Amino acid sequence: MTLDMYYANNIYRISALLALGLAASMLPASAADVRVGISSKDTYVGMPVRLQIQIRNAKDFDPPVMPTVDGVEIRSQGAPGKSTQITSINGVTTRTSSVTYSYELTPLRVGRFELPAITIRADGEEHQTRNIEFMASKSETGDLLFVEIAGKEKQIYVGQALDLTLKIWLRPYRDSERQLTLSAGDMWQMVSPRSSWGMFQDRMLEMAHNRERPGAKEVIRKDSDGVEHSYYLYQIEATIYPQSPGKIDAEDVHVIVDYPTQLGAARDPFGTFFDDLPGGMPSRMGRDDFPSPFGQRLVVRSTRPIVADAEVDPINVQPIPSEGRPDDYRGAVGEYQIVTEARQVVVKAGDPIELLIGIVGTGPMELVQAPPLDELPELTADFKVPRGPLAGFVQGDRKLFSASIRPRKAGIKEIPAIPFTYFDPLQQKYVTVHSKPVRIHVNEADTLAMDAIVGGQAGADVPSADDGMSPADTSATFHNASDNSVLSNESPRRAIPWSALVVIALPPTIVVGIGIAKYRSDCASLLARWGWGMHRIDARLTNAMTIPEVADELAHYLGVRLKLPSGRGDTSAILGRLRAWGEHSLAVRCERVFQAAQQVHASGVSRPVPVETIKQEAHAVVAGLQSHLLRSRRTPTPARQTKQNGLSPHRVANFLVLAMAMAANSLAAAPSNTSQAALLTHDQQLALFNEANTAYQQALQVTSDDSAEAKQGFADAAAKYELLVDSGIRNSQLFTNTANAYLQAGELGKAIAYYERALAIDPTHPTALTNLQHARRLLASRSSESAEATSVDLNDLLPLANQWLLERIGLRTLGMTALAGWCALWLVIGLRVIGRRFAWKSLATVSALVTVLAASGYFANWPATSESQAIVTVAEVNLREGDGNRFSESGAKLSEGDAVQVVKQRGDWLKVRQASGGDGWLRSEQVVCL
Repeated sequence: MTLDMYYANNIYRISALLALGLAASMLPASAADVRVGISSKDTYVGMPVRLQIQIRNAKDFDPPVMPTVDGVEIRSQGAPGKSTQITSINGVTTRTSSVTYSYELTPLRVGRFELPAITIRADGEEHQTRNIEFMASKSETGDLLFVEIAGKEKQIYVGQALDLTLKIWLRPYRDSERQLTLSAGDMWQMVSPRSSWGMFQDRMLEMAHNRERPGAKEVIRKDSDGVEHSYYLYQIEATIYPQSPGKIDAEDVHVIVDYPTQLGAARDPFGTFFDDLPGGMPSRMGRDDFPSPFGQRLVVRSTRPIVADAEVDPINVQPIPSEGRPDDYRGAVGEYQIVTEARQVVVKAGDPIELLIGIVGTGPMELVQAPPLDELPELTADFKVPRGPLAGFVQGDRKLFSASIRPRKAGIKEIPAIPFTYFDPLQQKYVTVHSKPVRIHVNEADTLAMDAIVGGQAGADVPSADDGMSPADTSATFHNASDNSVLSNESPRRAIPWSALVVIALPPTIVVGIGIAKYRSDCASLLARWGWGMHRIDARLTNAMTIPEVADELAHYLGVRLKLPSGRGDTSAILGRLRAWGEHSLAVRCERVFQAAQQVHASGVSRPVPVETIKQEAHAVVAGLQSHLLRSRRTPTPARQTKQNGLSPHRVANFLVLAMAMAANSLAAAPSNTSQAALLTHDQQLALFNEANTAYQQALQVTSDDSAEAKQGFADAAAKYELLVDSGIRNSQLFTNTANAYLQAGELGKAIAYYERALAIDPTHPTALTNLQHARRLLASRSSESAEATSVDLNDLLPLANQWLLERIGLRTLGMTALAGWCALWLVIGLRVIGRRFAWKSLATVSALVTVLAASGYFANWPATSESQAIVTVAEVNLREGDGNRFSESGAKLSEGDAVQVVKQRGDWLKVRQASGGDGWLRSEQVVCL
């Protein structure tokens, strides 16, 4: 055996030696350098050689671009390898980094091949590798290996199942010196992983994954000279489905065997380690252990490659005949059956029905296509079906498809039989099989019966009493707003806006002001009784420097408090009033203060008595007078005729009417933020909004003719409205538009959720309030259609009455009524204050009752929506128990429209809490968060 053949037989070990050789040949350098090397210059057809391109000391470089070589298949061996080497010689340290790209070059024919120079740009410079040449010759297999592919059929059709058998005859190696023959398992281990299996690749991978090998038996076969020899026959089964007409070929099936040429005893447990070093012979320790009769371990010491291409029995693949091909044929070949099932059998016109289609057959199920439902006139006449091919999944020997179809009108009794056409190669003709019809019951569409929009389109027909609508239904309005204000953000409305607080405070403020203006003296006296102004007179008395100043301050204070018209100087009037009240001690104290002041003025003596003593007397007088006023139950002065000060009933009424107008304005308008959402431009939002409105209006036009088309149009409109919501717009009217579209499309859960979102911003929105109640009634009627009528509980009367009140009056009207009653109450009080004589007590009582009742209804119905609340949007779902990673079914069930509290979120799962207090997990797509 030549050295080149040795390298060709062991390319993987030679690759490692090549990398070591390249690294050993490197010299310390800082400039970028490019090297190229090949594992062997001689190989065999179908056996790859390893090519490595190494780029050293380059900070920036482009990966190599491999050229195309005729007759050679070039494959990259994955990501490049990176290494760094640091050497130190005589104190000089050199750091060398390298990146190595590896490729496999597999010759496809015999001949000489040349790989041209490769240009690589590194650190701004271009580097070229040298040309690489190598030879490929045909492996001399001799009589050691035969490969054949046999089929059970000689002629098949495109797409028909074809069972093939790959047969490999491999002559066992016999060591004449040791009289030892390798077993079938030992010889199979000599099959190289570089073999190409073509159409049998999947089967080979499956066996490798299961650590299996093909079954083998020892047979007798003649060689090319007619001499019989013993062979191991390995057979591998596979089924293929040809996709093009012509002959079956096996050009991509190449079996490579590293055929043993020498066995040897293993030296020690470390033999394989030393064998892998340069200069050692190759070992297959760990793969090929052969026990000898004396118990010694033997290993393959040398091999040579043999390559065999598969020979294929002539098998002709014919095309599917075009003559007589049905229009619904979609390429199925074999024998098939079709079954259908409807998930919902009792629906309303336009509501979706999930139609399940199952196909069972002998062909490749992953290639089977569903019947073209949109091309079946017997189905499309009564149902709206999806366009285009349906997606499906393979389950065992069947393939399942799911389609959502919608009945166009009420009264449809069944889903017609669905045909499926296939080509039967045994009969050589097209065969059509049918499923059984599915019995269903389609009722009238309750939501679509309201295409007559109250306050909506001009010319819409008002439904009659025969339409099956309840009286409450006629109050529902489904007119969607189309003005651009819908695209502006709104702030949530407060139960009592700041402007309403001003309005509430204004009437009592006006009336109190009128009372103070009219009874000013009485108010002052009342305030004086409670000590109003005491701190000021105490401070003035304390700050007085002389006795006359003390006397003046005291006389002024007493004159005002005693309401003497003569003013501060009439001390005799002050003393007389005090004695008239029976306050003799206070009169004596006042007289002392006044006499001391007179002595100062008469004699010129500055201090006949100490000024502090006079101050104490003055403080005692003030305190005693305050005590007398608190004890007294009557005004110390006779009644005086007060002036009207220009106030009249007309002015008071005007003030209160203005207050009512301000209240109406505060409830009718909410503060808004006109900033646009950032995810879409204003033009994009406007275009999407117009498309949604157009789809909604077009659906309204076909409600009476085609319920399915209408509901599909409403669903499309709802999806477009929802895109605007997802872009960040928070607007009560946009939410109401979305809810109206979902309600008309029959998705009541989502409709309820969006009505709730609208009311979270504007709880007084009349359309959202009315339509929400209507949606809940529809949901209740849907769940109780099969239930018997039950008597009404007395506990339900109050909620029913409250619901009736909201539908007939509305939350906004209740608030307006409460404010009107409040203003009327203070109007009555104000008129009585200014002296008008009428039955004011009766009017005040009625106004107070109206205010209390209306305000109670207003605040009781004001929604307290939490951001963590969500609405269930699926018909029925079981809560799951678990920790967020593993779940199990729990007994709790939720229905469409139920409100839950979101506790936490983990991925696509939400932990929710029911109104009853139970917790569980739901998928996020099963609810809409408010």
